[in-house]
Amino acid sequence: MLPTPPRAVIWRLGPSVARADIPALCDRLRLQLAARPRTTVLCDVRALDAPDLTTVEALLRLQLTARRLGHGIRLCHVPEALALLLTATGLTGILPAAPPPGMPPGTPPHPP
Repeated sequence: MLPTPPRAVIWRLGPSVARADIPALCDRLRLQLAARPRTTVLCDVRALDAPDLTTVEALLRLQLTARRLGHGIRLCHVPEALALLLTATGLTGILPAAPPPGMPPGTPPHPP
């Protein structure tokens, strides 16, 4: 009997992302998700050193890649700098974040 596939895939991003890295990141994610049933990708972004708009672009492209395959991405361990950048660009709804560990569900993952 085969084990039940996990309901979530852990994806780690960081410490930095260059624009030239984005196509390869999307290809790697596509390969990882290709044979999986509908799942959520938990994108652990705690290792990001200095998130910038290229980081946001990479996250958006990864989200698009996942959605095209019937999956979705939720950010976890979001550094304050990235949370502020996502809030400033109005992308917190498109790149949702899981609540911090130990926090009850419904707790806002980003600072106000």
